Amino acid sequence: MSAFILSQNSSLKNTSDIDAVFKSGQKISSELISLYFIKSSGKKLKTAFSVGKKSHKLASTRNRLKRLMKESFRLNAKDLVDSDAGYNFVFVYFGSEKVHFAKVEGCMKSLLLSFRKKMLS
Repeated sequence: MSAFILSQNSSLKNTSDIDAVFKSGQKISSELISLYFIKSSGKKLKTAFSVGKKSHKLASTRNRLKRLMKESFRLNAKDLVDSDAGYNFVFVYFGSEKVHFAKVEGCMKSLLLSFRKKMLS
C-alpha cells in the first residue's frame, strides 16, 4: 500500500481560498481536530493545517502538531479520499494538550471517515 502524496502543489496557500473555506464551507469535528471543507473549482485536493497560537505558545509545539496531522493525513487519505476530488481541506487542531501520533491518527481517521460518509450520502 503506497501512501498519499502531499506536495507543494497540493497545499492550500491562497488567503482568499482559505477564507472561503471558513466562510462558506462545511465543518466536521473530532475529539482534537476540526475539518473545514468546500468543493473547489480545481480538480485537485488541496490541504492546509493549522494549530492555534493561543493554546500552543511555542512554535516548535505548533510545528510538531502540524507534522503529526500531515503524516496521519498522508497515511490514511489514500483509502478514504480521492486525490482528484476537487476539494479544499483545512484541518484545525483545537486541543490544548500535546498528544502522541496514535491519538492524532485516530482523530484524523474518524474525520476522513465522516467526510467520506457525508460525500457518499
